Amino acid sequence: MDKNLEILRRAVARWQSKDGPAGPALDAKDLQAVYDVSLGETGGDITELEHAINHYLDYSPDSSHPEFFKLLYSGVNEPAVLGDWVTALANATMHTYQVGPVATLMELELIRQWNALIGFKDGEGVMVSGGSQANMLGLMLARHRAAPELKNCGFATLSKPPVLVAYTSDQSHYSYQRAVNILGVGQDNLVKVASNDAGEIYPQALEEAIKADIKLGKRPFFLGLTAGTTVSGAYDDIKACSDVAKGHDVWLHIDGAWGGPALFSPTHKQLLSNSELADSFAWDAHKLMNVPITAGAILVKQSGQLKDACAGGGGEYLFHQDANAEFNLGERSIQCGRRADALKVWLSWKARGHRGFAEKIDHLQAMKARCVGLIGEHPELEMLAPAPWLNVLFRNRPAGDHSEEELAKLNQDICRRIKQDGGPYVDYARYKGRLGIRLIIANELTSEAHLQKLINLIMERQRK
Repeated sequence: MDKNLEILRRAVARWQSKDGPAGPALDAKDLQAVYDVSLGETGGDITELEHAINHYLDYSPDSSHPEFFKLLYSGVNEPAVLGDWVTALANATMHTYQVGPVATLMELELIRQWNALIGFKDGEGVMVSGGSQANMLGLMLARHRAAPELKNCGFATLSKPPVLVAYTSDQSHYSYQRAVNILGVGQDNLVKVASNDAGEIYPQALEEAIKADIKLGKRPFFLGLTAGTTVSGAYDDIKACSDVAKGHDVWLHIDGAWGGPALFSPTHKQLLSNSELADSFAWDAHKLMNVPITAGAILVKQSGQLKDACAGGGGEYLFHQDANAEFNLGERSIQCGRRADALKVWLSWKARGHRGFAEKIDHLQAMKARCVGLIGEHPELEMLAPAPWLNVLFRNRPAGDHSEEELAKLNQDICRRIKQDGGPYVDYARYKGRLGIRLIIANELTSEAHLQKLINLIMERQRK
């Protein structure tokens, strides 16, 4: 163990002294030519293992870099990193209190705090791998309420199985498409409701879609709203959509994996006004709470629903009805072995407190506003969507007439050139038929100087 700790110490020092670009420039085939990752019959010694670790660090994107603008997370949360190391050391699992006692109490406290932020007074929850699993569990909960017989019988055994229909906006996360496949609902029964220019779902279009399906004899059962869409950061109108959902007995789920932490900030929590009207809520701590991947949660307004929908089996050897039975979180989960991710989240929350996360959100929103201002100062740059959250979607549009195809190629090339030159790590995305540069501001160390540097590089690459 001592040798491994020395390797870890050197790896940390190597990572902290890294003085390069936020993102690697090597494509997959180029990296394969540089480093051989093949495995063989004979083992390697500890020197070879450290050599592999060094390569891993050298060629990985630096997500802690203040110019890492590509994904919905960035920066370093040191208490959470410490928690991740200790979690691996203890190697607890979370199906019963017996094998994860402290982690269980920590997770229950995290669930209580998340529910309080959302407004679920008597709720429950469980930690999951991330927003994709949380969204799937939201669908599973909704399916169980709409057709509880499916848990035991399945669709095939029913003489007249219900045609269940789920609804999300056309800007929702792709995890819903995978979830309806897994749950047997089918992708043809996932309705993507139109959104407005800001990326927010149209409540009237939702109402019309539900009524049309009811006329066809189908059973609307689930509505997934988004708090912070992946591309533009839009927030759906919870109150208006809740009125529609409740009017048709449809489960209301909010995907707050990215935008949920707005609730920490007294200044910005209005983005999620009426969040308490939801039945369930997805939260990713590995995004804006910045703990190491992965750590998510599904939060539920009414206690007992997770066990009703998920539990089954394990009573003969695992879930003993003893003094700690009510603390066995495994029956709320679809997982058996589950990592104790609560420690890293709890430590970071303990270190920062609610106020620390609120200050982070307020700072990032201020940087976002300044970035939008910098874009507005350039006549050849244009915003492609409003920026209510920390996504800034814009493009370079030189003077003159240009087709959408020409503009798309130009902005793709700009991103590619910046990457090749070792500049900030930024990417592009399509939004309502137009391609633009998608900038995510998630690192507290990002300053106006970093944003100005990126804008300057975009203008320089456009002229080449």
